[in-house]
Amino acid sequence: MTKPKLLFVDDEQAIRQTLPPILTAEGFDVTTVASVSEAIAEMSRQPFDILLSDLNIGEPGDGFIVVGAMRRLHPRARTYILTGYPDFTSALEAIRRQVDDYLVKPADVPTLIQALRRTPERSRILNAPGKRASALIRENAQAIIDRWAREAENDPEQKQLQLARRSRIDHLPAVLRQLANRVDRSPEVDDKQEMESARAHGKDRRRQGYSVALIVAESRILYKIIADVVQTHLAEMDVSSIIPDLIMISDNLNAMLVESLRSFAGVDEHVAA
Repeated sequence: MTKPKLLFVDDEQAIRQTLPPILTAEGFDVTTVASVSEAIAEMSRQPFDILLSDLNIGEPGDGFIVVGAMRRLHPRARTYILTGYPDFTSALEAIRRQVDDYLVKPADVPTLIQALRRTPERSRILNAPGKRASALIRENAQAIIDRWAREAENDPEQKQLQLARRSRIDHLPAVLRQLANRVDRSPEVDDKQEMESARAHGKDRRRQGYSVALIVAESRILYKIIADVVQTHLAEMDVSSIIPDLIMISDNLNAMLVESLRSFAGVDEHVAA
């Protein structure tokens, strides 16, 4: 009889040394890794029947990245999360929606083995591909704008500008549309229009009393908020697209920032003349 192939992911060396031999003795073919990148690499090299992952691998919630990758690469695999926080009811409910079961650390070995051998009550095979960052931007555009506006309004330097919220955010809807289209490589992408929009933004910020530092800061804050949205929705995403999408978003934000700053500096030179 073929042994079930199990991928075990945990960043604690002591657990990696003690649990895998027990699982092997119980009839599982165990591959053990210590990080998200190692886990994804193993999934890419070979199929697995079962994933057993710690919830927090290096960073809180990293286990969801591993679960998402397994669900995309090997959708028939059963997925289990180990968590040390059984009292967080809402978090555990979120875990339940994404995995076949969760187990509390330190895991009782007989209970763990029983769970790994049990057939899930319902299938979690995905019927749709994971989301791209572009979909998350479109779905959460208003929330991104609202959060960006709150952070801008709470910044001590920007408070001094005394601008209405509409004046602060007037460029953001267009920027978010442009970023989403870029990620999708949509035919609606218009390089000339994007740069004209960025130049107009630089002129507006000059007129509103912004400094170069504030223009750079608002771009940095926007990228951070988008990255946070991606982090929050990792389990819904196409894992293979996460890094390329974030790189593309960063590159395009930087290109628009450079054009805005050139326009900002050009207005400054004109005034000085």
